[in-house]
Amino acid sequence: MDRLREAGHRLQRHGDVRRIDVHHGHSVRASVGECDVIMLMLPDAHAVEAALFSDGGLAATLPPGRLLIDLSHLSPADAALNAARVAGRGGLLVDAPVSGAGKPVPGPAGNSSVDLSVDLGGDAAACARAEPLLRLFAARVERAGGPGEGQRARLTRGAERDADDPDGLHRLLRLMAFDEPARSRASAG
Repeated sequence: MDRLREAGHRLQRHGDVRRIDVHHGHSVRASVGECDVIMLMLPDAHAVEAALFSDGGLAATLPPGRLLIDLSHLSPADAALNAARVAGRGGLLVDAPVSGAGKPVPGPAGNSSVDLSVDLGGDAAACARAEPLLRLFAARVERAGGPGEGQRARLTRGAERDADDPDGLHRLLRLMAFDEPARSRASAG
C-alpha cells in the first residue's frame, strides 16, 4: 500500500468485506463508486464469491468500466467465471494472484521493489490498466493470457518449483482435467 501511495494514488483500505457495517462508518460498497480500481486479496473462492456477488456485493454497485484486480488464489475456472460475471455487469476483472516472500529487492536508481510475483490473466485492456499498478509493488508481473490464465500460470509455476511434491502436482492435474471439458464445449458452440 505504501508503494501505491508513494506513486500518488489515494487509497481506501477495508480489512474484511464480510464484516461491512452499513449503519456505522463508510461501507465498502459505498467506496466502490469513488474508486477507479478495486483490489481484492481474500482467502478463498467462497470469500471472493461473497464479496463480489452476494446480495449487495461489490459487483452490484460497480460503475461501468471500473477495474477489479483480484489478488486472491482461486482455481482458473473460478477466476474466468468471475471475470465473465463482472464483464456482464459492465466492469473489468483481472486475476492477479500474488506469490513470493515479500522481501525488498534493489531496483534501478536506488528504488526497490518487493520480491513478489504476479501472474496476470484477463482481457487485454484490463491487463493494460492493471499492470502499471501491480508493477509498483511486485518485482515481476507477467501476463499469462485471458481470464483465469493468471491462476493457471501460478499453479504451473508452483508445480514446476515443487516438482517433488506429488500432492501439488496432483492438484494441478486435477484442475487442468476439470477445466478442459468446459473449454471444449465453449469452442464447439
